[in-house]
Amino acid sequence: MTATAILPLPASLGSAAVLTPVAGRSPLVRIVHGLSQAASVVVGAASSLVVPVRELLIAEGFSDVPVRTADAPGERAQCVAAALATSSPGTPVLVHDIGWPLVDPATAVRVLAALRDGAQVVAPARPVTDSIKTVDRDGVVTATLDRAELQVLQYPRGFDAEVLTRAVAGAVTDRGDELEIALAGGARIELVDGDAAALGVELPRDAGFLAALIEDRRNGSSP
Repeated sequence: MTATAILPLPASLGSAAVLTPVAGRSPLVRIVHGLSQAASVVVGAASSLVVPVRELLIAEGFSDVPVRTADAPGERAQCVAAALATSSPGTPVLVHDIGWPLVDPATAVRVLAALRDGAQVVAPARPVTDSIKTVDRDGVVTATLDRAELQVLQYPRGFDAEVLTRAVAGAVTDRGDELEIALAGGARIELVDGDAAALGVELPRDAGFLAALIEDRRNGSSP
């Protein structure tokens, strides 16, 4: 069974966050390269991003990656829906996020394996290691949460195609994340081991930090 990996690029993203090279390679190309080792990648993009995204993918040797134009207003839900329309019924689907530019193909494979074993929704996760506090309106600490009950969810996230279709339809009206919409609709979310080296960033703000991290991993022979 084949699989589809969707990368949504909503209108709220600036082109710099998607296209500007960080340590020699743009976040777009890093993600497409990583996901393509586990699934067929489809980009769903707001109309303002379609041409530059397509041109960059062609220039970087990914001319076979389709770029689908999202309906207005071109936010995340419309981008996912545009890419999802290219997927065959019953095909397991990964959804990634541009804010997680370092993709571990092995994590994507674990997510897909859980989907093929019958899961409706799958997310890679890692244990929380920080001390997490609850605070009141005055900023006073009121309690310490038990880290054993907490997990950090990563990307890519996996969906049964029908579940994702319903979640995207809900996100259009509720403006919510497809994972939250699926959970609210009664879908069961299963977790698989995430990537200890994965992290979420805000680009272009964190470009310098991300570049330093990539170079440090290169020098330390990390992938």
